[in-house]
Amino acid sequence: MMLKKAAVLLTLLMPLFAQAELVIVTNQDSPLSSLNQNEVKQLFSGQLRSLAGKPVQPLDLPAKDPTREKFYLHIMGRTPEQMRAYWTRLIFTGQGKPPREVSSSHELKILLGSSAEYIGYIEEEALTSNMRVLYQLP
Repeated sequence: MMLKKAAVLLTLLMPLFAQAELVIVTNQDSPLSSLNQNEVKQLFSGQLRSLAGKPVQPLDLPAKDPTREKFYLHIMGRTPEQMRAYWTRLIFTGQGKPPREVSSSHELKILLGSSAEYIGYIEEEALTSNMRVLYQLP
């Protein structure tokens, strides 16, 4: 009986422990078919401004969004605060411009659907039919 209760409790708690997979996405009509991890790093650190001869605009979720923190920790190896300091230095010296920050994941989806120049990151289960996955975080 105790084992059955433990199994039920574990089943109920599994979604809390499951990590949602993050994906880097763009508009379905984009000429891009994939990115590697280095390209993603370069794109979100301002070192890469075009891909396949086309300008690209990375999109960032709001500063307090847990998906943003997960993205920067896994891809850049930095916290959002460390990235903010990085961008402050680049902006001050005139050497860069940070990704466009959206107000919500909803706005991110709208922008991704509106233009092939936008690239963003979302949880895999939030994918829509007008998005193309360019990279999946390991």
